[in-house]
Amino acid sequence: MSDLSENRPPFSSSLRESSKKTGGALGRILSVIFFIMALGLFFGGLFFWLQKRQASLDSGTAARICATPDMLSGELQATLKDKVDYSFWPPSYIPPMERQDLLRKCLVEAQKYLSASDVVQKSSFVWNSLKSLPLMVRHYAVSPPEVIASKPTGPKSFAVLEVEGHPCAQLLIGFEKTPDMEFCFFKDEQDGSWKLDWQQFARYQPMNWEDFVRGKGEDIAEFRVWMIRDRTSENKDDYAFKLIAPGANGSDDRSIARPMVYVPRKSEMGKRLFMLFKINEEMEHSPYRVLNANDELDMLRVRVLLSRSKEPNRKGEYSFTLVKLLGEGWYGLSFQQE
Repeated sequence: MSDLSENRPPFSSSLRESSKKTGGALGRILSVIFFIMALGLFFGGLFFWLQKRQASLDSGTAARICATPDMLSGELQATLKDKVDYSFWPPSYIPPMERQDLLRKCLVEAQKYLSASDVVQKSSFVWNSLKSLPLMVRHYAVSPPEVIASKPTGPKSFAVLEVEGHPCAQLLIGFEKTPDMEFCFFKDEQDGSWKLDWQQFARYQPMNWEDFVRGKGEDIAEFRVWMIRDRTSENKDDYAFKLIAPGANGSDDRSIARPMVYVPRKSEMGKRLFMLFKINEEMEHSPYRVLNANDELDMLRVRVLLSRSKEPNRKGEYSFTLVKLLGEGWYGLSFQQE
């Protein structure tokens, strides 16, 4: 019997060699594919990690978290992807023990200010007092200084926000028989003490509101007002806002005159006001309401430059134009920076 190995086809050896080569090539291809996949996963993970790290760095350095109007349907959301000039003021973190100490300091400063017998003494407890004193003298010449008219019931609320890059301590004090009083304190850069933002507290107006609306004096002036959006008076092109001036020195009074202004929806000011109203509605401690002292939910505090028409219409009414938003809230920051 012949050996079966002798009957093998002559090409079987070359076939094995070809199979080995094919298997080796396939293995190399698979290795390359797996390597590329692993490399892709590595760089993908690295990309997302870098994105997350950069977002964290941005949120720490930006001081404000930006959002666009379409992101504010429902719960307020934040994004760092496409930064635009829409922002809100975040809380300023203070450790609990320091926070309690700051609350005590603010209560003491508020009492000292209210107990001071004259304007000069009061100015010593006021932030940026050298520039504020002339305004205080002018203001109190027509409006009596504040005094403690009834027994205080203690602090009703206290918050520390970051306002235009400055920590701001906001305090609302209740009284037994008189309206609550709200105080905002900024840190003095020279001695580190916390002092009263007097313009915010007194709701200072460079010009009498009622006179301005009725056509007296200059036809362009700066005011601290509440804005209320009046949807019934709007059209497809303009937002309509009613302007209400507050009473002086934290009183519950509100102006009798309440003119209307119209702002184009597509203008930068229109977009900004839309954003501010959304933030004001959705933030629990909105800096545009200041602890909800006597603001209603639909009221937005702003400082505006307002112009009046040269002549009244046939009904004897003047028209008004919102020239510029000078400040968000009633703070005296822009005055301090001048």
